[in-house]
Amino acid sequence: MDRFPQAFPRFERVVDITQFKSYRELRAAFAYWAGFRWQNTYLQNRALAEMAQIRGFKDVFIPYGVRGKFKPETRRRKTVSVRRRKWKRKVRVSKVKKSVSFYVKRGYSANKIQRRLKKRGIGIRRKTLLRMVREAKKKPIKANSRKYTPKKYRKRKK
Repeated sequence: MDRFPQAFPRFERVVDITQFKSYRELRAAFAYWAGFRWQNTYLQNRALAEMAQIRGFKDVFIPYGVRGKFKPETRRRKTVSVRRRKWKRKVRVSKVKKSVSFYVKRGYSANKIQRRLKKRGIGIRRKTLLRMVREAKKKPIKANSRKYTPKKYRKRKK
């Protein structure tokens, strides 16, 4: 929503909004103009609705599938910058295991596998990856794993 006030005037320069009879037409035209940047989120819909109300559209609405509540307002509000949240792709463990076993069959090292997974957008902890690689190679767990763990990461024995 924080960049929307700059995007709408660019849209108005390209498209004549006076030709639209309803808000539905305006919304469809804006979504087409914005392309992949139109994510149909609540904030985008709310910003478009505010701009439409300012421009005189009476039949403004927020689509049913969009989360959140919308209260029509007559006066213009200041836009507040919204904290952006970085979304991580959630991947099923079985999919990661299949990928790891695929790379192990081709003789890739754990480092190379981790880089390949990272390129595909799959982040995985090193310890977990090494365990999966050992499972895929059908190797037993090291007998004395405490020996290979740095002292500061070792758990104390009670």
